[in-house]
Amino acid sequence: MHSSSLVILFLSIASGRAVQPHANRALDCTRWYRNLTCFIEDRSIVSTSEEAVDHQPVTFPAQAAQLIIDSSVVFPFSVQLFAALGDATTFLTLKGGYVPVVAFRSDRLNALRIDHTKLHDFTVSPVENRNLNTLIVSGNPLAVLSPTIRYLTGLSILDLSNNELESVSLHCFESMGNLLVLDLSANRIARVDLLPTTRLPRLKNLWINQNRLRELNHFPAFAPQLHRVRLIENRWSCAWVQRVRAAIWVADVQVYGAEYVCPGKVDGGLCCYDERDAGDDGERAASRYQIVNVNSEPEEASVELVAQTTRPLAMPEQRHHGAAAVDRKPPHESRFMQSVWQLEATVKRIEAELNGGRQE
Repeated sequence: MHSSSLVILFLSIASGRAVQPHANRALDCTRWYRNLTCFIEDRSIVSTSEEAVDHQPVTFPAQAAQLIIDSSVVFPFSVQLFAALGDATTFLTLKGGYVPVVAFRSDRLNALRIDHTKLHDFTVSPVENRNLNTLIVSGNPLAVLSPTIRYLTGLSILDLSNNELESVSLHCFESMGNLLVLDLSANRIARVDLLPTTRLPRLKNLWINQNRLRELNHFPAFAPQLHRVRLIENRWSCAWVQRVRAAIWVADVQVYGAEYVCPGKVDGGLCCYDERDAGDDGERAASRYQIVNVNSEPEEASVELVAQTTRPLAMPEQRHHGAAAVDRKPPHESRFMQSVWQLEATVKRIEAELNGGRQE
């Protein structure tokens, strides 16, 4: 039995999906959408080295501007597969299925999205890449972010939400001089590493809500152009909140979202917890807490923690991708396509903004 057939058999067992044995060949689109969007669905692709005896090169549709590989088994999505993408393909989405390993290298892609593919290993070839401006890796068991991500120096949008990251080093993002949006929400992040000199000079949107952070050092100084931030649903130290509240106001940073329920009290603002409230297991305790309105003007630089007596207006929900679903059938597909088109429009807008900035 050929090695590729053995790999396909193994992946069939590991992924729990029926994998066709005739995997590697010319891949045709199962359907087309507008803007030359090609879907390849329910396929299996095994990437082998070019030196393999039974190597059958994969070819993708050359005319597809946006390629969506949906509900497929790909192992691994290697640099060889990226090289096999058509010259016209600038948007690639890997959606669902089983794509646990991605080794990125492409001089043509502008946007890459990896959505719920059971990804646990994402690396970038150690060559500077200024073409990819949008990277979305979401809904995966990704626990460690490879430092090779620093080679993606052209990124404007980096969305790493809804994964299983436990720590992040902001040093890896310093090379991304055009980074405007950084979404680290809904992970398990308990530590963010950075130096006092770390700067993300153009960052405007930072979503770091729904994590396990007790403090975020040098915030918001590390992002001098920051406009919007989401902080809720963490384990913030009350001492940290007290230190940064005035800095947030002075920097004119808009804090989105508000927490109305902390242990034992309903109010508005940002929950924080005393040091003695967190046990060794890191779980929240209900004995002591404070709620801080970080958007209200501090009376002085060393402002005390305050508890609100009135319920503030909720901050508007804004995210840089996604859109309201269009009432079509099936609804989940309509929502996905809407997000793809939204992503395309966002990338074009950011490209225009960056190009305009360079001309000034």
